[in-house]
Amino acid sequence: MRIFILLIILASPSSLFSQQVIAEYDKTRDLSRYKTFTMGETEIITPKDERQLNEDELKKIVNRSILEELKEKGLQHVDSAGDLVVSYVVGSMARTDFGQLGPLGMTPGNASQTWSRDYRMGSLIIDLNDKNDNLIWRVNANTSSNSVPIEKMIEEVVGAGFKKFSIKPKKVKKKK
Repeated sequence: MRIFILLIILASPSSLFSQQVIAEYDKTRDLSRYKTFTMGETEIITPKDERQLNEDELKKIVNRSILEELKEKGLQHVDSAGDLVVSYVVGSMARTDFGQLGPLGMTPGNASQTWSRDYRMGSLIIDLNDKNDNLIWRVNANTSSNSVPIEKMIEEVVGAGFKKFSIKPKKVKKKK
């Protein structure tokens, strides 16, 4: 029974796809003055022999996700001289985790039961800088997956990273 419970835990969707998305920004900054954005530099850090998509296709997916998200937030995309410049670094690498099952999964006479898991660890860092190159917003995300399509994963990460991003002026609470 204990081994069955362990197998369910190891096979759960959370072990197949996990993501950590952190949005870093100055909570006191008024974002309402920014109206436009321009796409800036990009970098792909996946080793060429490990790439699942060609460079142009990957950039197209990331650019489309960012463009859609920022447009939904009320910003307008311009070809040059935007109020904000969007740059990003994206990549992945093959990883393997190893571990021992411990007392729960051990059987008498076999003290060396181990497990391993092969997956891809992906990273996406998106920066929004103003014209003076001051960092306004940063999305720093790491994901691990065996089976989630890259496009879906990028859309989820970008959406989560800009969830709190708002160019609407903050309402000031009136004191009574």
